[in-house]
Amino acid sequence: MKLKWKPKKLTLVIIPDTTQSVVRFRISHLSAYIAAACFSLLMLISITIYFLHAHTVKQASDLQTKLSGVNQQWSATLTSKNEAIEQLQNEVIQLSQQAEQMKTKVEEVKKLESDLKSIAGIDHEPSNVAIASTNSEGKAKKDANQPTVGESPPSTGVGGSPNPVSQEIILKLGQDTLASFSALNGEVQELQTNLVQTKQKVADKQEQLRITPTLWPTSTKVVTSPFGYRSDPFTKIPSYHSGIDFGAHENDPVYATAAGKVVSTGKDIYHGNNIVIEHSKGLRTWYMHLNKILVNKGDSVEKGGKIGLVGSTGRSTGAHLHYEVLKNGESVDPKPYLKSIRKDDN
Repeated sequence: MKLKWKPKKLTLVIIPDTTQSVVRFRISHLSAYIAAACFSLLMLISITIYFLHAHTVKQASDLQTKLSGVNQQWSATLTSKNEAIEQLQNEVIQLSQQAEQMKTKVEEVKKLESDLKSIAGIDHEPSNVAIASTNSEGKAKKDANQPTVGESPPSTGVGGSPNPVSQEIILKLGQDTLASFSALNGEVQELQTNLVQTKQKVADKQEQLRITPTLWPTSTKVVTSPFGYRSDPFTKIPSYHSGIDFGAHENDPVYATAAGKVVSTGKDIYHGNNIVIEHSKGLRTWYMHLNKILVNKGDSVEKGGKIGLVGSTGRSTGAHLHYEVLKNGESVDPKPYLKSIRKDDN
């Protein structure tokens, strides 16, 4: 007996309202399976598309967030860089101003060096830097920026229209400032060398001045008998006076006119109590008719130091100091050496 396979069918019944007839659809199992498979596939595709869309939306949102963060960071970085550039520009301007101030300071130091040489009497070449202008009387003009004594200092206000400078101008200013500092560095090094040399010259000059008899030997400047020929105070005949007599009161102080070493102290009928001090370059000074000697032979004395007291010992008519300057053993006129008095005698 042969069995015949007949495809099974499914009946779909649609029952409307009671007033309408029932609708039947008959489909094969295969069609139903295909329809179900298509529906399932469609649902799977829809779900896949939904998840892909959701994932894409999330990625887009993340990227938008990152982009916003990057934009904020870039804006902050740009603002920071602009502020840094502005700060650097201001620093360049300040450095330029400092360079100008340094130039002024260097010129002032050069003037100080020149004045120092002038005061010390050291020969020097004139500076090629315009240091200060003078008026018709030869006095330095007053700095317009310096207030008069008793005058209140001026206001420090500043102002003006806003004129921003370009980057090119700032770069040029920076280059000029660098060149100025380089030039100033060379000038400062040269000035340092010159100051060292000047310091040594001034020290040498001071030492020379210290051992050169330039002080007055007494507080008084009364000359009772000059150097040269005169009438002898005792015999009244023409005679040669080898020093200068200074009138003074008895026991007035007598000062060493330069630093040196006491080479002789003593007393005789002509010179009375007397002191001889040796200095430099063959110079000696001789102090006579002292009432009292305050130093000993071999002592080192400083310029302006008290060495004795005025008196009238030896061949003398009254209290006074006979002062002599000897150069290489010969008496010379002391007058050219009398250039200053002790500071505490002013």
